Amino acid sequence: TWVGMLFVVSFASCLDIAAISMDMGEALDTNKEMETVGKANLMSGLLFGFTGSYIFSQTIFTYRTGCHSRYIGVFIMAAYLAVCVSTINI
Repeated sequence: TWVGMLFVVSFASCLDIAAISMDMGEALDTNKEMETVGKANLMSGLLFGFTGSYIFSQTIFTYRTGCHSRYIGVFIMAAYLAVCVSTINI
């Protein structure tokens, strides 16, 4: 099953990169983007995490709002952590 997961994540990442590139109207370096996804998934696997890909909707939303800071990712991570450790049911 891990081989299937490898193909699914790879294919989904390619589609995400293509969709983001189309929405931005400029070409992305697909090799660099796939390398970034691969490194992130390797680190996640070594730390017993889940595989991942781009969050397409978040990337497009951030791009369209004009936010070009990397701090948006830190903010979202903090929000997710706050929800996870919160004792309040949402």
